[in-house]
Amino acid sequence: MLSTLLLTKVLNPQIKSKVTMNKQSLNYKASIIPLLGAIIVTNAFFSKVWAQNISAPETTDSVAATVKNQKFPQWGYYTIRRDFRRCASPICGGYFIKQVNLKATPCLDGVFRSECYVSAIDWSSLKVSPYQLVKIQNDDGSRVILRGSIVPVTFPLFGEFGNLRVKEAFYAATNAPANGTFVALKDNGIRCITTPCFSTDNLVLNKPKISPVSSIDLSQTGATQKQLDAATSEIFGLGLIAVGKTEVVENVDPTKRGTLFVGTQFYLRVEPK
Repeated sequence: MLSTLLLTKVLNPQIKSKVTMNKQSLNYKASIIPLLGAIIVTNAFFSKVWAQNISAPETTDSVAATVKNQKFPQWGYYTIRRDFRRCASPICGGYFIKQVNLKATPCLDGVFRSECYVSAIDWSSLKVSPYQLVKIQNDDGSRVILRGSIVPVTFPLFGEFGNLRVKEAFYAATNAPANGTFVALKDNGIRCITTPCFSTDNLVLNKPKISPVSSIDLSQTGATQKQLDAATSEIFGLGLIAVGKTEVVENVDPTKRGTLFVGTQFYLRVEPK
């Protein structure tokens, strides 16, 4: 039986309103008393939800935009596919890479393209076991997410090409299609005694966008309980890479509306040896 993982949290917003009467304006602020936290893991699922796609400002610069109070590395996440063209290396035989969530990726020459060609992938900084490295290298790219940067490499007679220097690697939990927005889910430390509790940050990869969610559902991924447990550990640790969308969980009391992240796939971090 597939498990549904729900993590609840709290957010403390401020609401401003402006009242105009008899040509005079009076400004006032009202604060909502913050709810304290609880974490709920259950096999139940909210019966009534309203779908809302994650949105974020469009950007193709992986280093220019920054987010305050950001501890999770939010930039430099790539998908890869092998280059099977038959011509001399390094012109052919490398990889085509693209930054997730972006329509265009900045390549070594400064030009933004739908994907960039790199002559090779530099795995030397990854520090994983030989077995894990072979597993990643043998993948066709459909189940791998890499965090890194494009670095220049000069080849005699051929000139300068880019290589992708990898800092972290993530492997998909299942073969399920990864549909939606690529995000990182990370515990933000808020604890509650009631719901909804917005204790998980939803960080859109390669974009300056962070929003809290009150619950998480990974049941659509088809992951095993062991994989779901590993996903939970990553959420409370360095952060879990996942793909999906957010949905607003309706409530008759508008102040108790939650936000649910529904995942179609998640990627477990390849741990250093």
